[in-house]
Amino acid sequence: MPQPQFRYNPKTLRYERVQFSVWRFLSSFISYSAFACLFFVALNQLQNAFIETDTEKSLRQENNELVVYKASLTGQINESSGLLKDLQQKEGHLYQELFEAPAEKVTDNIISLPNQYDTEAQIEYLQTKSAQIKEKSEATNYVLSEYASVDKLDVPVLFNSPCGVPVSGITPDNLISGFGIRINPFHKAKFHHDGIDFSFTKGTDVLASGNGKVSAIQYAANEGGLGNYIDIDHGNGIISRYAHLQNVNVNWGQKIKKGQMIGTVGNSGSSAAPHLHYEIIKDGKHINPMFYMVEGVSAPLHEQLAIKSKKLNQSLD
Repeated sequence: MPQPQFRYNPKTLRYERVQFSVWRFLSSFISYSAFACLFFVALNQLQNAFIETDTEKSLRQENNELVVYKASLTGQINESSGLLKDLQQKEGHLYQELFEAPAEKVTDNIISLPNQYDTEAQIEYLQTKSAQIKEKSEATNYVLSEYASVDKLDVPVLFNSPCGVPVSGITPDNLISGFGIRINPFHKAKFHHDGIDFSFTKGTDVLASGNGKVSAIQYAANEGGLGNYIDIDHGNGIISRYAHLQNVNVNWGQKIKKGQMIGTVGNSGSSAAPHLHYEIIKDGKHINPMFYMVEGVSAPLHEQLAIKSKKLNQSLD
């Protein structure tokens, strides 16, 4: 049983017994509890400031190693990004030299990292980018080694191949009908269209798509067939044909240079409207001209032309 407590009362000049008070008890309890909490927090802060556990030492050492590893990996990735940008510039220059088309814009390969405080995410991000760069480099090296290597004996064939455009300034709007099964404009039945139809106004210059020699000239005797057309032999069994011409500006057996004006767009023969019917013939077999027409055509434009040339529509001849 607790001992009774007394308190001196100056008014009565007597010691009076202290009565129990709920509010006084709660006030004392809250005061002591607050003091205990503050004391515990202060003690914990002192321990953290001056005492380091084995786990904390291990984590601190690991964190320092991660910071060093991250800096090293970032340097390697930035170096790889610079090399990749240099490769892209060289690739664009090679594309421009081979195909005489504007190179695609080189994208900026500087890497922007995630949240600087998330080291684990940064390392994972850098490893992913490194793997992507390595994969692209390996793929580019494989393509260049397999398909871009040229033997000395192949140089004349490449120079003479009909890889240019038959009319300057071709756009997707000019391509009316592509190679393959199409609808005939006269009897409306399906047939195999042996070339590509480009719509231009009468008198537009028609250009030789490659070096060669005029192997055939045909003048339209009636309104049927290919009308006025020219065949250019490029060697290696390859012939380019330009049909439905208005004028023929070359002679049989004449040597032709790539890009030389050989005639003008017309509407001769079986033609529904003025246009150029362009064919590529390899060893007597018609081939899709889109496979050859790459010089002077950017990659995005070639893709648009290729997509449009696959549509099943009505040809102009």
